[in-house]
Amino acid sequence: MKKKLSFILAVVMLLSLLLCACGSGSDSKNATLKTKLTDKYLVQQGVSNYVLVLPNSAMMYETYAAQEFAYFIEQATGCKIETVTETTVPEGKKYISLGKTNQFMAAFPKETLEEVDGTMSSYLIASKDDNIYIAGSKDHRGQAVLWGVYDILNDLIGYTYYHDSEIFYTKSADVNLWKYDRNVVVPSFDMRTHSTHYIYGYPNDTHGIRLRYINFSRGLEWDPLTAGHSQVYIFLAPRDEDENGVRYGDSHPEWFIDPTANGVSKSENQLCWTAGGDPESLDLMQTIIAEEMLHYVQMDSDATFFMLGQQDTEYVCQCAGCTKALNEWGGSACGLQIDFVNGVIEKTEAMIAENCPGREVLYAIYAYKPTETPPVKTDENGNYVPYSDRIIPHEKLRVFFAPVRLNFGFSFDSPYNADAYKNLLGWDAVCTDEQLMVYTYDLNIHQYFVNFYNLGTIASHMQDYEKAGVSYLLSQGISDANATCFDELRAYCISRLMWDTSLNTQELAADFIDHYYKDGADAMQTLFDMIVEQNAWFLATEDPGSGVASGLTYNTTCYPRAFVEKMDAQIFAAMDAIAHLENSDPEQYELLKARIMKEYLSNIYLKMVLYRDFYTESEVGEMEEIWNRYIAYWNIKKGGEGADLPNIFA
Repeated sequence: MKKKLSFILAVVMLLSLLLCACGSGSDSKNATLKTKLTDKYLVQQGVSNYVLVLPNSAMMYETYAAQEFAYFIEQATGCKIETVTETTVPEGKKYISLGKTNQFMAAFPKETLEEVDGTMSSYLIASKDDNIYIAGSKDHRGQAVLWGVYDILNDLIGYTYYHDSEIFYTKSADVNLWKYDRNVVVPSFDMRTHSTHYIYGYPNDTHGIRLRYINFSRGLEWDPLTAGHSQVYIFLAPRDEDENGVRYGDSHPEWFIDPTANGVSKSENQLCWTAGGDPESLDLMQTIIAEEMLHYVQMDSDATFFMLGQQDTEYVCQCAGCTKALNEWGGSACGLQIDFVNGVIEKTEAMIAENCPGREVLYAIYAYKPTETPPVKTDENGNYVPYSDRIIPHEKLRVFFAPVRLNFGFSFDSPYNADAYKNLLGWDAVCTDEQLMVYTYDLNIHQYFVNFYNLGTIASHMQDYEKAGVSYLLSQGISDANATCFDELRAYCISRLMWDTSLNTQELAADFIDHYYKDGADAMQTLFDMIVEQNAWFLATEDPGSGVASGLTYNTTCYPRAFVEKMDAQIFAAMDAIAHLENSDPEQYELLKARIMKEYLSNIYLKMVLYRDFYTESEVGEMEEIWNRYIAYWNIKKGGEGADLPNIFA
């Protein structure tokens, strides 16, 4: 009896973690003090006495913020609100001031905006004399003002962005005004990226922007050429030639793990961060890389971040020079990397000062695989401290902690994640809040068609990252293909959690399902809940090691045939629920059907891979027809990272 009770408790506890975040939202640091004014209006009977005011030299996203505000207010009310500059405000008009306008400075002459200086997302909001003011940092092209506009649109008209074709707002000819007490809104993470094809496979970044993300791979903030694993890839390769036309692999074999390599390998080669223990050679090596970095800085005049990340490899150099130097870093290969990159940055900054005076950029490295362990020791109180002053990152260096070995089915305080949690605490001790960034994962990397839902665990991890002062959180989802498995729901929930980790994931998921599946929502909610419960049971009782980025084990234990058939039943129930739309609203019917059938593709995959012999040729033929139709409809081309779409009907 005790064994059975323990089993039940384990499942319940894990289910709670997989689905629900711990917080209630009541203590959120980004809460805004505000009051709805029921006797005053932004728009009344389709008419407004308000204008939007921009600085004369408005930044890009401040201008876009005005466009977004005007667009959605017009969609909701039919009222067109004019945008003017700070020097052309019509007399007698009330206004919403966006940015550091003359109006803002006159209303709040003592405001220095020091609290938001240098941030991407923190913004000041305040009301005075029925005018509303939003102002952010002069950095990052005014994105914080745009995020503030999305927040007040939510207050004014209930604006919520679920999907590019599911944007909710309340339609009404009247919109009450809101009064905002002076407040600085600070999201859980200043910068946020969810790297998925679903978000960034669009021809423009509107989708990602409305989810309040920045684009890591092709956006303005990150230089797209250096983003990613780049040390031997683009900065210094054995095939590159010196001024005498000699390959560096021949003239300086001490610079590489594999100096004989002819091609560029992202997964096998790597630089030697001590140049074989030769200080003179190391100085030359750092100078060459700094010159290359200057080249990229000059090519991309807009980017803030430049990556000098190690290769995607398990290997680091083990030459005599590196082996000896490791003793100075407490055995941490990343200590060597930081010392090496600090030298590159010092040289690059000197070159920038000479060639691009006034240009401000930041640099990043990974703490990943062999470099994940931080260079720390414990003090007399048992707290982590930097191993020595030499491993303190340069003030312009950012460390991208990437815990790829984290068990994503469990929280950081789980025994399964003890090492990863120690590493997080160690990097927190090494880095300032601005310097520590996290590159995490939320995909079933080898099985795109197999569901694994751990939103509550993701929220738990985020809460620990927030406590560690992480400034930028990037979560890698399925980035090389469109995907099934409630990919749209996951993107929405993660975007909301990155902004505020205290939100309840169960409520977020239910809200999304309701708006995205509409008449079919009840059945799709049941399907979602079933899969969450099944994953929790499997992790708690069968294979706790399956909650990893490398893929949930899909087998007959995790997905027994009876369970797959129950999944099917919910798909068919959802189709029955939308059937009445087939004649009354055929366009809506086809849209909802496609969304439901997208999730049915996962069922078909499991049935054909695990249970094909249980189905007649006629049933298989019907599933193949549905598979081919909706694989084409959703343009799904991959079955796993780097893996072609599987031919499950062969």
